Amino acid sequence: MKKAFFTLFFGLMVLAAFAQEQAIYSQYHIFPVLTNPAATAFDNKFQVLGNARSTWTGFPGKPTSYTLLASAPVGDKLALGGGLFTEKIGDLRTSRLQLNYAFRFKVQKARISLGLSTEFLNKRADNELLTNQLVDPNDPVVENMTEGQSIFDASMGVHMLYDERFFASLALPNTIRTRLDEVPTANTENSSGSLFNHYMFQMGYIADVASQNFKVIPSISMRKFRDTPYQIDLNVQGRFLEEKLIAGLTFRPSYGGTATFLLGSKYNNLEVYYSYDVAFSDFQAYNGGSHELSVAYNIPRRTQKPVTTDPATDFK
Repeated sequence: MKKAFFTLFFGLMVLAAFAQEQAIYSQYHIFPVLTNPAATAFDNKFQVLGNARSTWTGFPGKPTSYTLLASAPVGDKLALGGGLFTEKIGDLRTSRLQLNYAFRFKVQKARISLGLSTEFLNKRADNELLTNQLVDPNDPVVENMTEGQSIFDASMGVHMLYDERFFASLALPNTIRTRLDEVPTANTENSSGSLFNHYMFQMGYIADVASQNFKVIPSISMRKFRDTPYQIDLNVQGRFLEEKLIAGLTFRPSYGGTATFLLGSKYNNLEVYYSYDVAFSDFQAYNGGSHELSVAYNIPRRTQKPVTTDPATDFK
């Protein structure tokens, strides 16, 4: 009975993974650029970010993903970024090349960024899937999975920080989606429909207690990604000792509840974060939880010398 349960669950997991393109992260509230292109170089820094995630450790065919992103400001208004993503779920492998573009500006106390992301995805199932005794190799769905899919996808987003305290972010993934490896027909799904079919919204507040040298950052996020259920996250971060010690907790009340515990640190230009996800549902008994590690290196942008009209210093 347990073997049948594993087989059924694994099959559904692979089919669902083949349908969705948006990666799942627990540390999106630390690095919003993971899910929103508008956050590209929002802090006016050059950044290289690496992320590794292992979901449901110990479970056969568990999802494992790796992400590498780089972003940089280009002048005062523009920012560019790019990244590579790979994910393995059972016999299914997804690879993605991502390019981010962001336009940044200020309106009184608000810093605002508008972002666009273009992505090229390749999704393919290993040929070993055809030798699985539980799989019909003549099934057109299986055949399509082993032949692979090439997909172009585009996402949009907006990110805002008001008075260096209140922040809000809206990402619209899968805004444009089309297959690149077939001729579109009336039955081909090339678009996600309405802009707001898939979204991720987050808002929060940075409470800086300067007298005690720490910050508290509560936030809430709501998301609906392609072929995944609607979710709400309640997040809180604590940043102590000039952010040398960072701790966080996320609670997701849906489907029995999930909690994410976060620890991290900043040292000069280096940031390191580790998080552990544990579910309160019965499925937790069959896996060791989910682990995620992010490492980022930041280089502040050099500010130009102010223009002077003093003849005594113009030629020095």
